[in-house]
Amino acid sequence: MAGMLKKFNKSMIRLLIVFVCSINILFAQERSSLDQTSLKRSVLGKANLMASAFKSGDYKTYVSYLHPILISGVGGEAKMMGVLDKQMRQLKDKKVMINEIAFDTPTDILQSKNEFQCTISQHTVLKSVNSKAITYSTLIAISVDKGKSWKFIDTSNMDASMVRKLFPNLNSKIIIPPKQKPLVSTD
Repeated sequence: MAGMLKKFNKSMIRLLIVFVCSINILFAQERSSLDQTSLKRSVLGKANLMASAFKSGDYKTYVSYLHPILISGVGGEAKMMGVLDKQMRQLKDKKVMINEIAFDTPTDILQSKNEFQCTISQHTVLKSVNSKAITYSTLIAISVDKGKSWKFIDTSNMDASMVRKLFPNLNSKIIIPPKQKPLVSTD
């Protein structure tokens, strides 16, 4: 009887271990999907804050969301803000206004070394006196602090090989779609 009880206890312990491991695996998978959801929400929130700063002319805040490699490539923060100001004055002189900047849901967050990375599609609506244009671009979002903050790279003026050359840590699964032509309509 004592031998049977000992075998029964060992079987119960094994069963309990399998059960606990299964529960841990299920919770780990659920946590992982929750992390994707919160990370995507964070990327979208930061992208919207960046767009809002740009539209309001707060270039200092806007530039704070750009990847440092882009800023240094232009010659620093002050030069970047000068370039942005000049571009916006040129649009204003042509009576073109940025009507809206919108984003799609970010792609899944991938990890590469110490970075979280994804892409997010941006749609910008430009309006003039007689026409409207919608431009499409892909932004790469990168976080080096596990998603607390995000830096963005607009790929609209770069091809995929140039992006990968400038950002060698980019996960190979990041897809940079080909450029899309703007959609232009007359009012």
